[in-house]
Amino acid sequence: VSTQSTGEEEQDFLTTSFNSSEGELYEGQDEETEGDEGSGSGALSDSEPNDADDFAYYQDVYRFVGVMKEEFQKRRISVPVPDWETIQKKRNAMKEELQRKKAEVKEVVMSSKERIKEKSREKIDAGKRKILKLQKRTYKRLKRMEPEENYRQKVVFTKSVLTLVLKTFAVCSGQWLLPWYYAITCPTLIIWRIITYWQAQFQYFCLDFCYFGNLIITLILWFNPSSPELCSLLFSIANGMLYLGAFSFRNSLVFHSVDKMTSTYIHTVPLLLSFGIRWHPEETSRYWHASFPTNPIEPSLQWNVFFPFLVLVTHSALYTLLVNVILQPEENIVTSFRYLKAKKSIKKVFGPNPPYIVFIAVNWTLCIVFSSLTLVFYKYYYAHVLGICVLLWYITWNGAGYYFDVFKMSMIRPKPEENAANKEE
Repeated sequence: VSTQSTGEEEQDFLTTSFNSSEGELYEGQDEETEGDEGSGSGALSDSEPNDADDFAYYQDVYRFVGVMKEEFQKRRISVPVPDWETIQKKRNAMKEELQRKKAEVKEVVMSSKERIKEKSREKIDAGKRKILKLQKRTYKRLKRMEPEENYRQKVVFTKSVLTLVLKTFAVCSGQWLLPWYYAITCPTLIIWRIITYWQAQFQYFCLDFCYFGNLIITLILWFNPSSPELCSLLFSIANGMLYLGAFSFRNSLVFHSVDKMTSTYIHTVPLLLSFGIRWHPEETSRYWHASFPTNPIEPSLQWNVFFPFLVLVTHSALYTLLVNVILQPEENIVTSFRYLKAKKSIKKVFGPNPPYIVFIAVNWTLCIVFSSLTLVFYKYYYAHVLGICVLLWYITWNGAGYYFDVFKMSMIRPKPEENAANKEE
């Protein structure tokens, strides 16, 4: 069937095909009949034709061909010829659309990169401006510092460093300096501490065990330094509760601060004095008014644990009677109990508002633990040296943290009056 033929052509084609097939069918039937008649002497063939069956068969064939003829007439078979120009145009249009989409995506990506670079530049410029502003503010603040305050801090820094060198010499070689150094500087610094703390309303800190323990050590040093038992008690107080106090109050080597150096002195110098009395008694008592015991007693629970604990219990009773019963400071006055209670580490362990009895119980427990530790310090030389080194490392680390964290930020951080001036501007 031609792809461009019409319905009439298709009908003529089918009619011609049907007629030709019908004629061939009749001719074939006549040839078979003639062959049968000419064969033999009129004898019948092996299979005689049945006229009724042949008629039914041809009738079915005619009917089938008629049906097919009608179906072909109903369905016009036509295969459309593809339009290659249209296909090529669509293909080119799709390529152009794809290229356009790629260009749009590339433009969006490049614009995003540019925006990111621009924001980064703005942030960097803002950071540079902020750093420059902080530098100017720090320079102005340093320039405005009072010359007297600056001079005083320089003097304190120099004295602190020289004192540290002197104490190092005294511990390592000139142990005879230790009792004299302690006897002269301890009362001076404690009196100065009482005066300054009274002005700052911190006077109740001067009633803590640290000052009471230094008072006991001073009395032993002046009135009976030859007693082995009292020297053992002195050793336990210096290496027990005073040793613990340096960790509790975070002592630090801040050389320009009189307050911090005094706190460090109160907790560390008795430790160095006990080192000289215990391990170098002859050299330590060379120029002292009395000799220290050269044959100290053996470590014992009586003088190394029980009596230091008894001293702490006596102090706790006097402190509670004086502060909580007689004086009863106001809420704005800071005491050691209120100071420790406000610490985050204490709140995590004992809750937001631990009672006073918990403070006393913890002090007594720690006294027993650290007094038991003094048995090891008292018996073994290298254990005592290790304990001193740990304490010195701790206060040195805290001092470094102050200079590189607190002090540096205090110079950069704006003061309240500067914030108000900036807001007005």
